[in-house]
Amino acid sequence: AVAEGRAGAGGASSGAAAAAVDAPLLGQRVVLGGLSSRPELNGQRGVARSFEGGRYAVALEGGGESVRVRPGNLSPAAAAERAASGVVAVSDEVVAAAERGEEEAVLAWL
Repeated sequence: AVAEGRAGAGGASSGAAAAAVDAPLLGQRVVLGGLSSRPELNGQRGVARSFEGGRYAVALEGGGESVRVRPGNLSPAAAAERAASGVVAVSDEVVAAAERGEEEAVLAWL
């Protein structure tokens, strides 16, 4: 019975994993960008609610409007917020190289 339970759970998770690969932004906060037909929406934030016909349905923040957007016109809001904050993840190796004064290693990272 335990083996069957695992197989069932594995089947379910692999289905979810397949959906995540096809539509990785589903359920996530996103930022719209690169829209030429509705440039006023560029920079708007929302939540990717569904994925159908090669486009995400995005519920825009502020309520009311939902728009259908190609994946190429969306980016995860978390990534945009990290970029805006100016915080950059630096590996331990680069930090150690900087502390040792190894300028070439640090410049290579940049």
